[in-house]
Amino acid sequence: MKANEIMMFIDTSKCIGCKACQVACKQWHKLEAEKTVFTGSYQNPPDLSCKNLTVIRFNEHEDNGKLKWLFFKNQCRHCVRPRCKEACPEGVEIDPDTGAVLFNDKARPENCRIPLEDACPYNVPRLNGQGRYVKCDLCYDRFKSSANPIVRGKTACELTCPSGAISTGTAKKILEEARKRLAAVKSNGHPNAYIYTGAFGTETHVLWLLTDEPAKYGLPT
Repeated sequence: MKANEIMMFIDTSKCIGCKACQVACKQWHKLEAEKTVFTGSYQNPPDLSCKNLTVIRFNEHEDNGKLKWLFFKNQCRHCVRPRCKEACPEGVEIDPDTGAVLFNDKARPENCRIPLEDACPYNVPRLNGQGRYVKCDLCYDRFKSSANPIVRGKTACELTCPSGAISTGTAKKILEEARKRLAAVKSNGHPNAYIYTGAFGTETHVLWLLTDEPAKYGLPT
């Protein structure tokens, strides 16, 4: 990964589960609302979809007899060597400036060697109503062409997060921030805090700070 490529850092110790990031993502990408179902959890919608490119997972965990929420912002990890691109070379691009993994109009099942939902180890891609795969694009255009100084250089989810749980910036800046924040969280009562960079041997542009082991978030290790 190039030092000037964009990375995202999600600090789950700051996340309050408000879902503002879900709404901001839909607004920026002009995605329609969709019907959902109650599953017995505060998590809603239940999963990613073509109209919800990021979803806050609500993981219930018991800690010394008390209910504890472990929130996780699920989205595309923007792998440095994406398996989706191997599966669909013509439909998947890597933005040369930000490193974001992007799907173009050729990202369709008929153009892919295997379905992209199977190629992705995190089961992120979804088909929309036009038969095209879609996912989070890391708001790459906000780092390149926006004339609005408030919008420029920040993803929609970062700009709207009230607790400051989401940060984006160059790889060098984000890695330094993640290391400092991990040390602070560990010394503040979370000895099991962990920087989660994904699994399956993938290097990603998105990092999470978890306050407990990945399995408790329902994540592959």
